[in-house]
Amino acid sequence: MIDILVPYFNTLGFIPVTDDKYKELNIAPDLVVEKDSAIKAVVIRETVDSLPTTLIQRFSQSNRIPNKILELYFSFPSKPTRKILTDCKEFFVGILYLDAQNNIQIYAEPRQIKGKRAIKAIPNTQIFFSSRQVLDERLEGENLVQYLRESLKVPIFAMLVENDAQFSSDIHKLWEVICRCMDNCTYALVILSGEHRAIIDKETKRILEKYGPEEILFYVKNDKQTKEAWSNLLIEATNNGVRYYEYFDKKDFNMKLNLRLLKIIKELHEENSVPFLVGD
Repeated sequence: MIDILVPYFNTLGFIPVTDDKYKELNIAPDLVVEKDSAIKAVVIRETVDSLPTTLIQRFSQSNRIPNKILELYFSFPSKPTRKILTDCKEFFVGILYLDAQNNIQIYAEPRQIKGKRAIKAIPNTQIFFSSRQVLDERLEGENLVQYLRESLKVPIFAMLVENDAQFSSDIHKLWEVICRCMDNCTYALVILSGEHRAIIDKETKRILEKYGPEEILFYVKNDKQTKEAWSNLLIEATNNGVRYYEYFDKKDFNMKLNLRLLKIIKELHEENSVPFLVGD
């Protein structure tokens, strides 16, 4: 029967898909065909004399498939009994059968089960913050991320290790927390200001290994002390293809970080096919 059904649906523009592609079907079909948003699922019966009503009912209660229009059929080698015809019609399940010339006939058109439109959304996006914990720019960055999240209704979050429930001042335990927090983030923000700190150096080197250049937001205070203290790390970042931006003060940092975050937010909308609507 399937050798006849496939060419029949092909003439209608439908192509077969794998049976397990759609888990919403309550009975495993023998054939599933698809054309754009339309799906037809067919259960093939070898006999025309028996089809339990409970089986028809169960098939008819298949779940909706997001963004798809589903039609359900039973197929038979010839016209089935009146009871089967009546039961299928009652539960809005279509019937396909072969006539004397081996042509497919349709007894009843099935109900179209229209799936709800899947809502596209931007996944939660976290930015790991690497800098001295007591730093105005760190707080400024955290506040800016929160402002953009609330004003633009986009799920971006600042990941600061000191806000983690398992944060510890013990340096050995702290590194474990840092790595776990970093691994849960999509982007990393590095802010270098003032004297060299070993833990920030270690964090940044791991960031350079873990993230791509476009996933790293790198800012350096434009003063002699900072540039001298972090000269080796800046060379390493440059060699890794990471561009860093110098800033003069907190206001300058805010402006430059804001531009970069807006670019990321726009990219997140584009990647997830979500319209970029500016909030009130």
